[in-house]
Order: sequence, then C-alpha cells, then structure tokens
Amino acid sequence: MAAVQHGTGLSVPARALQAVALLAGFYLLAAAVVLGLLGLDVALYLGSDHLRAALFKIWALTAVVIYPVLRVVFLTRRPKGGEAGGLPVTRADQPALWARVDRIAELTGVRGPAELRLTAEVNAAVREDTRLLGLIPGKRHLEIGAPLLIGLTEAELDAVLAHEFGHFSHQDVRLAGVTVAGRTAILHSIGTLHERADRYQAEEEAEQRALAEDRLARGRKPKAQDEATGGVQRVLAHMFTLYAKLFFRVSESVGRRQEYAADRAAAAIAGRDATASALRKIPTLAAAQSFYLDAYATVGWDAGLLPVPGQVYGGLARLLADPARREELAALGLALPEQAADPYDSHPPIAQRVAAIEALPADGRADAGAGPALGLLERPERTLAALEKATLVPEAAGKRRLDWPELVAESHLAQAKAAAQPILRALTGSGRPGTVDALLDAVDRGEGPDLAGRLPADPAAPAAPGRALRTATGRLVVLALATAGLARWELSWSSASALVLPEGMAERFDAALDAVAADAPDTGPLRALLAGAGLQPAAV
Repeated sequence: MAAVQHGTGLSVPARALQAVALLAGFYLLAAAVVLGLLGLDVALYLGSDHLRAALFKIWALTAVVIYPVLRVVFLTRRPKGGEAGGLPVTRADQPALWARVDRIAELTGVRGPAELRLTAEVNAAVREDTRLLGLIPGKRHLEIGAPLLIGLTEAELDAVLAHEFGHFSHQDVRLAGVTVAGRTAILHSIGTLHERADRYQAEEEAEQRALAEDRLARGRKPKAQDEATGGVQRVLAHMFTLYAKLFFRVSESVGRRQEYAADRAAAAIAGRDATASALRKIPTLAAAQSFYLDAYATVGWDAGLLPVPGQVYGGLARLLADPARREELAALGLALPEQAADPYDSHPPIAQRVAAIEALPADGRADAGAGPALGLLERPERTLAALEKATLVPEAAGKRRLDWPELVAESHLAQAKAAAQPILRALTGSGRPGTVDALLDAVDRGEGPDLAGRLPADPAAPAAPGRALRTATGRLVVLALATAGLARWELSWSSASALVLPEGMAERFDAALDAVAADAPDTGPLRALLAGAGLQPAAV
C-alpha cells in the first residue's frame, strides 16, 4: 500500500510560520511593554526643561512594572519536562508488537520510532526529540497504554498506531515543539506572576491588619482598609492571560484539524469500521480502567494488599470479559455525548470524530484483525508485572500480593474492622467488652441510648440516635460473623463484591437490627439469628 497523505488545511511551512509567530508574539508583547514604558520615560525627559521630582516618581513606577516582566518572562528558567515513564520494551522483548508497529509505520510512509514504551494510561502518544524549533529531526518515541492492548482488537490497535504515525506524516510532532515551547512559556509566566501577586497581596493584607491592631491598641479607630489586589503583577498576569487565550484558540484549532487528518489516515490503513470502533472504545476503556482501579485493583491498598503481580493492570481483562460489563461498556460506546467543540481543546469532541469516520465509504474490512491486541505481547502476565514495577509508587513494593478471591475477602474484612471501630470504642470507653454479647446485653439493660450518644451521628439521619445504633450494631455483627468464618465477601466482576451471610440470615437480618434500635428494644430476633448461625452471644 502506498504511503497515506492527508492534509490538515494548512501547508507545513504555513503551520511552522504560524507556530513560530505565536511563540514570538508572546515575547514581543513583553518587549513592547518594556520598550513602550522606557520610550515614554525618555519622551517625558526630553520634553522637560530640567529634572523634575515627578520624573523620578514616574521612573520608579516604570521600574516597578518593568522588573517583573524582565524577571519572569525573560530571565526565569522554564520547567523542563519530566523523564519518560513506563516500561521500555525492545524488539527482542516483544517481537510481535514491534513487527506490528513497524508495519503500520511503513504503511503510513513515515520513519518509525526508535523507542517503544508501555504505559499504564488509556492512551497512545508519539514524540520526537527535535532541535532548532523542530527544524532538525531526532529520535522518535512511541508510547502505548497497556489498557489499549487489553481492551482493543488488533485492527483497532492498528487504527490507533496509524493515527499516531499520521501525526509524523504531517510533521505535527516536529511542529508541536514550537507550540509546546510557547504554551510552557506563557503558562509559566502567568502562573509565576499570579504567585508573586498573591504573596504581595498577602503582605499588603498583613500590613494593614498590623496597622489596624496598632491603632486599636492605642485606643484609636482603625482606618478603612484599601482592598489588596496584588499590585502591578496581577495586572501583568491578566494582560498575558488575554494573549494566552489568543494563543490557545489559534494553536488548538490547528490541533483539531490535525486530529481529523490523523483519523482519516488511520481509516485508510486499518479500515473505517476498526477506526470508528477504536474511537468509541477509548473513552469507555478510560472509564472502565478508572472504575477497575478504584473498585478492584486498589480495594485492599489501605490494608496493605494488592493483586498478584501482573494483575494490578491485567485484571482489567477480567472485568472486560464479564458479559454484563461488556454489555454496559458497549452501551456507553454507542451513546457518546454530543458536545460542542471547545476552542481551547486540541481534540474535537469524540462524537464528532466518530461521525466523520463513519461518514466515509464502506471499505469491506469489517472483520479484519478481530483478535485481541493483548495477543501481540510475549508472556503478557510477566510483561504487565514488569510494568507494575516501573509505574507503581514505591509503597506498592511493601504490599502483600493475593489472588482475587483472597484479596476481596481480606480487603473487605479490613474495611469491616475499620467500620466497627466507633461502636468498639463506645463499648470499651464505657467499661464494656468490645463484643456483640456486651452490646446486646447493654441494650437489654436499657443502656442503648448511652451507647448511641457515644457514636457519630448517622449522616442520613443526624437527629435519630437509634439509626446510628442500628448501623453500628450491624457492622459489629458482620465483623463478628466474618471473624468467626461464618460470613464472607465473594468476588464479582458483574457487580460490587457481595457479603454472604449464613444461610437463612439475610432475609431476616434487617428486621432483627430494626428491633434492636426500636423505641422498645428487642434483641431476641438478632440473638436467635446469631445462635442459628453458630455465633452464641452470652445470655443476659
């Protein structure tokens, strides 16, 4: 197949000129402020017949304005980008994945990457180490998020790769260096000016408070305080913010055209349907990944637990393989939200990108490359375990690794212990043992209100102490049953992990708790349930 060429609306020289002009405009604006004030000072001096005291005041004001411009815009070192993250993989490590990358680069007609890294994000990205504002090419890098390999087919991954390499074919990546330089300079300057203005404002306010306190100490009425604004540096920050809005509106409009062009390049190589499907899947994959990490992978983090190596990221495949979850995610992909294009966003709304691709003529490649992209990895579990070592925070190394059923059970047991702490503290703080027996005995003696008064109020019913006692009783009973091995939490990929109570208890548990917290408490139903389950509370 011949190399794919698609335009972005502007020629490469025109886009390069635009990027350089936007970057230069920022510095020209700062220079105009400095030179304009200096020119005004010179004109006032030449128009005066002698040195007047007012001239010195004007020159002092000029220095107050010029200094932060020179200090922040021209003399402050810009923050450098962080080191590349993720897991570097060589051709020897992952020959099939590299072969796929090389093939798509060849079809796109571009020089492929020299480095390939796996990351933990639902994203793929390319960059190039250019010099001289992108005029001199350099080493190319490709990053592929492991969730894409887990959630996409081979054809959909081809579409993602072709999209990224499409940016190389349009020289978007090389020109991006100029845009990024301008964005970094503007945002850093605005942020620094606001920080300096905040400090100055805080000093102004502190000085005014000190003066007011001094007048009060002398028995005098404080003067009305002027509103502290942050001085000239706040004004400069607002001025550069106006230019930033122009910069981003112009540069990001080009970025959106580049995204459409890269999508068309992907469709030409991977097929219309695979490209549209990948675009639909990526937002849902991002949502699934976020949910999976919160609800599954890190469910035992506070208890010092993690899934076995390779499953912190690899467990996402189990979630995606569940029929109910698959149906849920498919529905999300079909119901992409309709959004208006954001003038400050480099990417068009995903629904508009999908619509543009689906409007292309059918190409007959609907069934090509339907296998899972994860099959391109050699020893995927081992590779994903290495990715964990490369990307997880250092604290992860000290966590105990468990299989999923054990992880869920021990994590929820630890959460149950934490949830029962308020009632345990209430019992032991009043001289009672921290047991279900002691709690039920206290209720039978009419001491339930005392215990309820020692508990945090239930947010759902803060004025109902009985509600707090009911909740606390349930938590303590669940902890006692789980500790005794009579209750457990079972893993489910379709829904939240379920608490499994002893047989016949679940249907009557809520009513028994209601009886304990009633105006006329009755612990009998709960005692009967516990006795039937094999947990024997002491008799009153």
